[in-house]
Amino acid sequence: MTLPQNILKAVVNTSTLPPHHTTNCYVIENDGGALLIDPIFEPGNPLDVCMKENHIRSIQYAAVTHPHPDHHGGINELLGGYGGQLLFHDDVGGSGPFGVADPGRVRRVSGGETIETGGFTLQVLHTPGHSPAHLCFYIPEEGLLFSGDTILGYGTSIISPPEGDMADYMQTLETLAALDIKSICPAHGPVIDQRAPERIRWYIAHRRTRETLILEALKEGLSQIASITRRIYTEEDFKMHGLDLLPRAERTVLAHLQKLEKEKRVIQEIKDDGPHYFLA
Repeated sequence: MTLPQNILKAVVNTSTLPPHHTTNCYVIENDGGALLIDPIFEPGNPLDVCMKENHIRSIQYAAVTHPHPDHHGGINELLGGYGGQLLFHDDVGGSGPFGVADPGRVRRVSGGETIETGGFTLQVLHTPGHSPAHLCFYIPEEGLLFSGDTILGYGTSIISPPEGDMADYMQTLETLAALDIKSICPAHGPVIDQRAPERIRWYIAHRRTRETLILEALKEGLSQIASITRRIYTEEDFKMHGLDLLPRAERTVLAHLQKLEKEKRVIQEIKDDGPHYFLA
């Protein structure tokens, strides 16, 4: 599926996590105005150029999928020049890390809202997991999902406690799998315009496989996060996500273990050398 003509993508260099080095800022044009998703703005950068080349004069919303710093930037300057409101999940509180002092420039949402823009009805979805305040945006008539960091163009998303929650993330993936999604516009990596439903199901299967491997490692007698991580992550994982993957992988293993604890399938014991995990 080719993106609708009035949906544009500006790719901005950011300090994000490997294998990605950029963030996709999406622009939904609307009669000289626009709704932006994950805007990172500074004069002369790709988002600024995109807006000028397409003669965008005003902003309806600058929507942020979640408050991680590689998903927003220059918000005050952006709103000061183009008007409009910053939109983000209510769990962030206040104006969050965005630095917007004027409460009239802020709209908080909780999921379930709809926004009319660019001839589309944009549905706001609360999709916790990567972040408790994560939002996705869905255009049902196009089968188009703006997925933030919930689903990436390649690789998988880090789930890092305490902010990341694997149980929430798995429920979010199941919720997305139930939608009629034809294309996915992720915050990092290429647009997924073929086999989007298969990508979501692969994400679910991937997490279930990781969980199974963790349970097998526990059964074998491994009990600490570091040893479990080294047991289940492969050379291919390091090729995809970089040689510095290990600390991030350990955070995701912790997220899986916390989910299994909630389900009473695993117990934690604190010993002199730190936490150990055992099958319940």
